[in-house]
Order: sequence, then C-alpha cells, then structure tokens
Amino acid sequence: MTKKNMQVFEQVADMVVEEDPVGGPKTPSFVKLMSLQFTEAEARLALQIRTTGGTLDQLLEKTGMKKEKLQKMLYVMADKGTVYYDSGDDPTFRVIGMAAPGFIETGLWCGIKHPYSVELAKAINQVLKDWSEEKLCKLGFPFAPVWAGVNTLPADADSSHNLAEVVKNEGHWSVSPCPCRLSQWIADPGNHCEHILDTCIHTGDLSRWAVKHGMARELTYEQLVQLLERCNKDGLIHTLNIQNCICNCCNDCCAISYGQNRGHKVFVPSPFVPEVDEESCNACNKCVERCPTKALEADEIEECVTVDYETCIGCGVCVTTCKPKALSLIWRPAAA
Repeated sequence: MTKKNMQVFEQVADMVVEEDPVGGPKTPSFVKLMSLQFTEAEARLALQIRTTGGTLDQLLEKTGMKKEKLQKMLYVMADKGTVYYDSGDDPTFRVIGMAAPGFIETGLWCGIKHPYSVELAKAINQVLKDWSEEKLCKLGFPFAPVWAGVNTLPADADSSHNLAEVVKNEGHWSVSPCPCRLSQWIADPGNHCEHILDTCIHTGDLSRWAVKHGMARELTYEQLVQLLERCNKDGLIHTLNIQNCICNCCNDCCAISYGQNRGHKVFVPSPFVPEVDEESCNACNKCVERCPTKALEADEIEECVTVDYETCIGCGVCVTTCKPKALSLIWRPAAA
C-alpha cells in the first residue's frame, strides 16, 4: 500500500485510541490491524460513523449515501466484525472499540475465515501485547472481576455469585474461539497455549449479533453451563461478564493475565477463597501447579498446602481437580 492509502487506516486507529476509554495502542501493529479489517472505502465510512454511531436515518444524513448502498456496507462490515448494532427496531450502528466487542476479538471470533485471517491473527497477537503493556497495565486499578467456578461455590453462595445463574435470563448464549489463544497458536506454533480454544462466551444482544454474522456458535443454556464447567476444569479463569462478554483466561497468552503476570493487579477477586482440610490433603501439589496466581504453596513440613489470601483471586480452579477433596471454597475473610 502507498503511504497515502495507509493514512486512512492510521486515522481509524487514532479514532479508536481517542474515543475508547481503553483504546488501542499507538503502534504500527494496530494500524496494520486496521488495514486488514477494513477496505479503504470501509475505513472512510468508519470515520463518519465513529464509535458513537447512529441510526440508519442519522447515518444516511451524515454520509449522504444512498440507503441501499449504506445498508449493504454496514452489514458487510458487521460480517467482518467492525460494525456492531443492537437488536432494536431502529438499531444504532457503530464502529466497535477495542474490546467487548472490539478489534482484538471480532476478527478471529469467526476462526480462520478470510483470505487475510492468518496475517490478521499475527497482527492481533502483537496488538494484544502492546495493548496490555500500554493500556491495561497502566490503568492503576483492578478491572476484571473473577467468578468462581459454578461447581466450586460454597453451599451458602447466592445466585448473584453464580455466573451461570447471572446470565440465565439473557436468553441467548454463544461461543467463539479465544482470539488471544488462536492468535498465539498461529503466531508462535510449537510454543502455544494448550488450553481449549472455544472459550469466548457471549450473551444477550451481543450473542445474537455474533451468531447472525458468523462469528459464534449458538449454545443452549445447558451447553453454556457445561462449557463453564469444562473451562474451570481446564484451569481457566472465568472473568468479566461485561457488555455481554465472558472471558475464560489462562496465564499463557491472555491479555488480562499478561498484566497480572507482570505484577499488576488486574483481577477483581471473587468473594471466595479456598480452605484446606489438612487431614485430607495428601500434598500432591496438583493445586499448586494449577493456581493461576501462585497463591498456593506446598508446606513440606506439614505435608499440606497453604493459601495466600492476598494473592488468591478466588477462581476455584484449585478445587475442581483436588482428588482427595481437601479444598473447598469459603467466604473470603474480611481482612483478606
């Protein structure tokens, strides 16, 4: 591409950075991502739509385009995951932001679908690292709420702490490949994450949009619950449930964990922590190996494990595969 052609993609990248509170990084990789996700004509339209968007009538007035042409472009862009709209009778169309849904996600929610998908995956892999370093690690506060595994909750936990119950009334659920994981698989084969791939969960309006435009596979509610259970057993952290997005994060490649692994407090811990039954614990260390924040430590003298409540995020990953059932979640102590 010529320098002149690239300018419009730089402008779209600047728009996302400026208009999204956690907008993209000002890096060549992000501009590259824009050039892959948009044609030049789509990029120019995106600069008119903005991330604030508008109804079809509002956009017709703003762009001066004919209705048939504008509608066609909007739905093509929705298929590519660059334009989002709600399910109302007079929906608002807007350019997506950085996440939920955003440019680090939608291009790979459909898997390897487009001729440029492999190149896009490599760009997303770099953007995720840049974004985490430049934005997420510098927010200065935890932003990603953690949900304990549905099968690990204590008996006295109410429905507001059960992720499956919280999203039950959304009425629509779906799943897509994790873009963090898929992009790493493609960018760094042989050193890639080994966790399950289809773990990006959508609910409600976002789920309907993603399924309609080929970016997600619809789930029944029972399948959703089974997937949450499988993710927890696989060692993944349920987090977010923000703007109808649920992430299941690992330490290997996920943007949120990337900051946590570098000493930044990015997770908002659940209200639970594991309690160890010293008599049942056989010091197999399985929980120590599985803990995503290294909050558990083997006590060789006592032949059991101890828990650092300050470090523990209360995900319940340690509880799920404890064969002697020596671990169970309890309410987090007030001082923890």
